[in-house]
Parts: sequence; C-alpha cells; structure tokens
Amino acid sequence: MKFCFIINPKSGKERFNQRIKRLKALLERDSFAYEFQITTKPGHATALAEKATASGLFDRIVAIGGDGTINEVANGMIRVCMQDKDRPGNYPALGIIPAGLGNDTARGLGIPRGLKDAYTVLIQGSTRYIDAGEVNGRFFINGVGVGYDGAVMSEMYEIRRKGKMLSGWIYFKCLIRQFRQFTPLPLRLEIDNNSLPPRRYLMVLTANGTAVGGIFNLTPKASLDDGLLDILLVEAIPKHTFLLNIPRAIMGKHLSLRQVSYYMSKRVTIKSDNPVPCHIDGESYYNNQFSIRLLPKALKIVTPYPKSLVSG
Repeated sequence: MKFCFIINPKSGKERFNQRIKRLKALLERDSFAYEFQITTKPGHATALAEKATASGLFDRIVAIGGDGTINEVANGMIRVCMQDKDRPGNYPALGIIPAGLGNDTARGLGIPRGLKDAYTVLIQGSTRYIDAGEVNGRFFINGVGVGYDGAVMSEMYEIRRKGKMLSGWIYFKCLIRQFRQFTPLPLRLEIDNNSLPPRRYLMVLTANGTAVGGIFNLTPKASLDDGLLDILLVEAIPKHTFLLNIPRAIMGKHLSLRQVSYYMSKRVTIKSDNPVPCHIDGESYYNNQFSIRLLPKALKIVTPYPKSLVSG
C-alpha cells in the first residue's frame, strides 16, 4: 500500500515533530511507501486531498488532525469521486489518525485516539462505504449544528484565530459562557418537504454520526451507513432543566425531554431572517439558510476490523 498523509501541524497537544517522528518509525518498520503533505492554511487540506485522490497514486489518504482537518480531506475526496463517475470503487480510502481536541468523527467511527492504535486500524482495518452529508455545497461526515453549539464553535474559532492554543478547559468555558448569553433562535424548518411550525430553538443538530463536543451523544440513534440523517430539535429550555440534563445528554438519554424532538430524514432545510451561528463538523460557519441533504455511501473509509461502524 501507498499512503498520502495530510497533516495539520497545529492540531492537538502533542508536538508536531514528535508525532511525525513516531509515525515515520512505524511506516519504515513496516516498509510502506508514503508521502507527507503539510497544511499551511484553511482549505489547503481540501486542495491536497483533491490532487491526491485524482492522481490515482495512493491506496489510502490519511487525515492527521482534528474534525476540521478530516472534514477538509473528506471534502476533497468526495468532490473528485462525484465529478468522475468512470472509476466507481477505484478511489483511495480515507484513513484517520485523530490529533484534535474533540475528535468526534474518529470517536463515532471507533478509531482510537492514540497514534499507535490508530495506526494499527489504518493498516489492519477494513474499508467500507459510509454516508456523507452536504450543506450549502459543502460536505460533512459527522454533523451540522445550528444555534447554541454553533455559537460555541464560533467563539472557539475566534480564540484560535487570535493564536491561542485550544484545550478542553477553553471549550468548557465557551460552553458555559454561551449557555449564559445565548438566546434561542426563531427558525423555520422543512424536513423531507414537510414544513414545521416556526419556533424558537436552542439548537438544531442534523447528524450523520452520534458524537458531538467530545463527550456528548446527542443523536444516539444515528448510524453512519443507514441512508438517513438524524435531526435533533431542542426548543427553548429553562436553564436549570438544561443543566440538570447534561449527564443525560452525555449518555444519549435526553430524547424523552418535552423540549426535544427527533426525526430521521434525507433532506432538511433551516431558514432564519438573519445569519445565525452554525458548525460543520466542528468548523464555524454563518448563514441564514441551510439546505442539507444525505449522500448515501459517498465515502470509502478505513474503520476498525472486524467491528461494524459504531452507532451508539
């Protein structure tokens, strides 16, 4: 096998040079051919993944980074696959070595956090096709969050943009700060061509996977290969109720709350009169309309073998 590693040097707490040194030692021990591509700016991983996928030179294209890096690499790979219909099944598989803060995509796939264990999955795992989603022309693997969780990620983005190192503690502080100041949004939703009455929502999560925010399982019924998107609607909720139910949200036991609704569909449209905060696989984004659709079996990916995709 020949590998193309697309690496975000700013992801995670481990030193970049140390991570590369450890990975090189594993690859050379096993006599694999490989190339390292280092990202230098937002969007660079997508361009590198497009080129590597179209070249036909690689068996696996591996994202080393957090959810944003994985999203960018997946975007490049899916774009090439969708544009070229003459080579079905002949594209490289996406491999993941998680190195970010939350690592929700890797967690949902059952890929371990440690470099050596993730490398073992990359080499010995099985390849299979998973669904992807598309929102406003951009692809995603894990999910799209509009509202409170989008505001949290927007604040995280501003902290990162100022050059500060992100951490679990900073994420927790953003969660609390946005919890105190965020106002539920008036949104209009259409799910599989069925319009819902306009309401104020704390958050609307359209998910392909189960894992959100590093520890939460907000869409516990989701599966990455079931041909459906899972939609979690959380209406305006008293703050004390919200706080008391955080442990239930971590365990995926929150769906019985009166303010929570849950749908499974192939298409979702979310509209607002003004731009609202959103995240796409953890990356901050603003818009006043979100047109979301499922892309069944859109991405070939390496997952632990012989287990099936983790769905809860």
